Amino acid sequence: MSEDRERFEKDLAEIDWRSLRIHARRDALILVDLQLDLIEVAIKVTADAAEQVGSWIEKGLLCKPTAEQMSCWETVLDKPFHMLIAAPYILFQEVHRA
Repeated sequence: MSEDRERFEKDLAEIDWRSLRIHARRDALILVDLQLDLIEVAIKVTADAAEQVGSWIEKGLLCKPTAEQMSCWETVLDKPFHMLIAAPYILFQEVHRA
């Protein structure tokens, strides 16, 4: 296992919107679609894998959260997300429990 993968697995956090929203104010949040592995995305972002990251952006799998999404999350401040820091970005993904 790569050092980056081990580090990101260790750093993977579950956090609520209440704690994430401060990062939205500084425009640092990147929403990761549930189709993608958050750790893999963090590895590619920090490795500057522009072609892969660009492909995800083009497909809408990586994006800034919309005003509508953030407004909805403001009504449920304890909504859980998984989060990783891939400086200068905060990558986050909704948590869906079965």
